[in-house]
Amino acid sequence: MQTHHAFHPELRHATVPTYVVSYLFPVLIVIYEIYRVGYWISQFGMNFAEFNQTGYEYVLMLAVFAVQVVVGVLFIAIVLPTRHPDLEHRLTNIALGLFCSAVVLGYDYFALQGAL
Repeated sequence: MQTHHAFHPELRHATVPTYVVSYLFPVLIVIYEIYRVGYWISQFGMNFAEFNQTGYEYVLMLAVFAVQVVVGVLFIAIVLPTRHPDLEHRLTNIALGLFCSAVVLGYDYFALQGAL
């Protein structure tokens, strides 16, 4: 007799809307950060001394993060009353998505804008 052990990673159990809510915003922020840094390098080279002078671009990224927080809270508020069996996985994914966005914003603020 053959026993089969199914591999079920923790993040696999969440539903597709959870992945969209959790990881769409961090992907957008990363893509914008890559574009922003690439454009800066093409214009000014590797001189990031005045990178904090870019103006509205970092505020735009903060606004996207704020929308991510609001959408995540609304998503959990809608799902919470249903007591869906994978509620804890949804919370984990949304927290991980917020963490990923915060890491990108922190990298931009501390590593690039703080580089003098």
